[in-house]
Amino acid sequence: LLARSISPIDTVVADVNEAALQVYINEPQAITYISAVLEDARKQKLRGARGPVTLTILNDGDELSEIDVELNEDFPINPEIKGALRSLDGVMDVVEA
Repeated sequence: LLARSISPIDTVVADVNEAALQVYINEPQAITYISAVLEDARKQKLRGARGPVTLTILNDGDELSEIDVELNEDFPINPEIKGALRSLDGVMDVVEA
């Protein structure tokens, strides 16, 4: 068995497919944290798929409502980014769309 290189399977799989993320938030201040994570990922030029990110803002006032905000550029999407977004205050869930 010969190998030219070894890479984590998550990175290899992420490089093959296009991806999109939907981030569900219930706190408006989460947008600032999400922006920082995505901007940092873009500046680091992380490997992996790139794709659009949609923020779904949940409002549980009198009536449960959702507002979708599509970010107008593609961002790196890999397991590290998804995990970082999930860990933020105000983020309820992160799913591949």
